[in-house]
Amino acid sequence: MDSEPEVTTDSREELVDIVDEHNEVVEVTTRARMRTEKLPHRASYIALCDRQGRYLVEIRTLCKDYAPGKFDACVGGIMQHGEEEVESARRELLEELGIDAADAAAQVEFTPLGVQQVMYADGVHFLMAYLYFARADCITVRQKSEVSGLMYLTREELLALSHDCTYDSVQVFREIISRAEDLGLNPP
Repeated sequence: MDSEPEVTTDSREELVDIVDEHNEVVEVTTRARMRTEKLPHRASYIALCDRQGRYLVEIRTLCKDYAPGKFDACVGGIMQHGEEEVESARRELLEELGIDAADAAAQVEFTPLGVQQVMYADGVHFLMAYLYFARADCITVRQKSEVSGLMYLTREELLALSHDCTYDSVQVFREIISRAEDLGLNPP
């Protein structure tokens, strides 16, 4: 029996909320158009660490529509049209890693840390990032269509590889750690 989460829709046709600089929805369009035109949208980002103080880093597949083959410092993805923020983050953990953050038996410490506007590397385009800190010791089941590999790194090791990570994931990883420290969550 294959326990890998199954993807049943063409992600290019998924509907995405386009937002303004105040995070208000101004339009709904396809993910493909959002990517092509670099339209501002919402996305969830989860810094997931294990109880040994290492962070999960994903290696993106070569077929991804953004940054194929790069490392992701955070688990996450684009919020779908009308999707609630926490629901989106939990969906991403379940889809990409098989981790059910809503299941008490999974014992996932899951903390929402607010939203932040994140500029693209071009300094012109932006997205609204919903930030989360999670701590758990989980067995993962990666989604092969999105994640080609996983590794656990210390914060220092991860930041040393930041030039090989997606630009946005490194920016939000730093912000998540800062906010988690401010809340006394003691991120490693």
